[in-house]
Amino acid sequence: MTVVVRLPAQIPAARAPRNPAIVRVNSDELLRGSREIVIEHRGEEYRLLRTRNDRLILNK
Repeated sequence: MTVVVRLPAQIPAARAPRNPAIVRVNSDELLRGSREIVIEHRGEEYRLLRTRNDRLILNK
């Protein structure tokens, strides 16, 4: 199963990072129980995959 994720434009104040230049997102929030998601960036697709060893791989 592949899920396309679009993050909200604004982060709620309670979750806003201390340094506004750095956004921190938990991988479980991105993956939502899936092993793979597709991230769209400038019209291209990137795949974020969680491996069996619980590591992350990002492929174009």
